Amino acid sequence: MKLTKTIKQTVKTTTYLMLAFVMAFTISCSPEDGRDGLPGEQGPAGEDGNANVVSSDWFQIQFDHTNAANDYGYMAIDIPNYQEFVDNGGVAMMYVRQTLPSGDYIIRQLPYEDIFSFALANVPSEGVENSLILFANQTDVSDLETEPGLTFRYILVPGNTTSKSQVNFEKMSYEDVINQLGLDY
Repeated sequence: MKLTKTIKQTVKTTTYLMLAFVMAFTISCSPEDGRDGLPGEQGPAGEDGNANVVSSDWFQIQFDHTNAANDYGYMAIDIPNYQEFVDNGGVAMMYVRQTLPSGDYIIRQLPYEDIFSFALANVPSEGVENSLILFANQTDVSDLETEPGLTFRYILVPGNTTSKSQVNFEKMSYEDVINQLGLDY
């Protein structure tokens, strides 16, 4: 008789457990939660990881200063939030595009040969504040201002931009940088 009582108790306990599992699954899942194992609706788009990257259009050089021999000149480009950009480890890149008479072009990262270079500068005593400076050295730099096939572009990547964390832009081609940052060519 004791065995029968134990079997009845086991059946009763098993029945309650099965009923509890069925109730739990019935209450926790509803048709609105998903359809046949398919993923739910797409959530809203997140902010682009490169939202704060600044890139210029292609521009011709216009010197702010040339020396008396006219073999050196620079152009200063104002950088908004310059100190924050520098303090947070921002990356500045500059490129020169030489367009050939055929319409083809060559893009090179600066510095390029001994002719073009650039730097971030804040030297108020020299009249340069919070700027990206494009330098040029050649026999007559004024010729560079009137050369329509010679244009420049800069790209500024803030130090807090997530996509740049593991990237060395200095070793990348122009095309790779543009693709990495999702910029227009």
